[in-house]
Amino acid sequence: MQSQSTISDKMPSLPHNRSIEMEEPSKPARSIAGWRRLITSSGNPASLTHAALALGQKLHDPLSYAFLPLFDGLNRTLLLRCGVTLHTWRIHHMSINVYYKPGQIRQTPGMPILLLHGLSDNALTWFWQLLFLNNIGPVYALDLPGFGLSGYPPGRRYATLPEMCAVIATVLRDYIWQPALIVGSSLGGWLAIKLAWQMRELVRGIVLLNPGGAVLNGRSSWQPFVDALCAADLRTVRQIYRQLFAIVPPPIYLGQRSFQGRFRHDAVCRFIESLAAEDFLYPEDVRYVPVPASLIWGLNDTFLPEGVWEFYRDHLAYTRMLVLRGCGHLPQRERPWRVIRFVRTMAQELR
Repeated sequence: MQSQSTISDKMPSLPHNRSIEMEEPSKPARSIAGWRRLITSSGNPASLTHAALALGQKLHDPLSYAFLPLFDGLNRTLLLRCGVTLHTWRIHHMSINVYYKPGQIRQTPGMPILLLHGLSDNALTWFWQLLFLNNIGPVYALDLPGFGLSGYPPGRRYATLPEMCAVIATVLRDYIWQPALIVGSSLGGWLAIKLAWQMRELVRGIVLLNPGGAVLNGRSSWQPFVDALCAADLRTVRQIYRQLFAIVPPPIYLGQRSFQGRFRHDAVCRFIESLAAEDFLYPEDVRYVPVPASLIWGLNDTFLPEGVWEFYRDHLAYTRMLVLRGCGHLPQRERPWRVIRFVRTMAQELR
């Protein structure tokens, strides 16, 4: 957190030319919602969701445990076939996995894009953005320490928030070498704000997608979230699905054991336990963020604690905001093309 003494002399006022967009679900999305209501209506045992649950019970643990590794492996293979390269960098005694898509050839150098994922997730959440943001510049997507294919700090199976910030700062300083536009989802948005304060000379701007980290009323505001995530039984996993997505993709019901393992992993639960008061974001941290900031928010997000949306809506010094109805916690997955267009617009304004 930035102290009052640090920011008191040079606090920029809230910009007056802020742009706010409200986007309704597209007609296909509405038709999908209607289709989902039809197939999941009570008394319909042939519904796709019920069929997926029944199949999951029949095949039981083997398929359920293998679902996410198989899904991630398929996405990774597709990315590599589409020109994305995979790198492992040794940073602060940790192996950090990085996906890289070179920028399109042009006369002037493009603006680097750095994609940061959320808690319990990995860089593959940016599948479409990795492929289609390189007309702005080279695109980098990190697996944060302890997630995806990245390693842990020595002697531990989790990284603290300051350790994650230190890794990303090293990537910006020693590998990207020029100011980058940081796009962060959930935990990634939280980290983007921290980095904007720590090394603003290497952060050209930030785009936040349903970011976390708001202090609200202190740690107690986050305790129900922590308890649900770290003690998730299969029933809770299904509840988290409904909190994450506006429309739950029925196939993921086959992977409940995979998701349960991710939610209960040390990299998640021990990370949350390690958070100190100064790690959270306070109103002054977002009100006076020292770089251009934009916000994308899926209004159907009930994964984050109540009050986080209002915290960012009311305090963030955003220049542009996109509010997505019929979208949950992961706009990059539920509305990938709208996110891509928004980031392109932000990058154009920063040039």
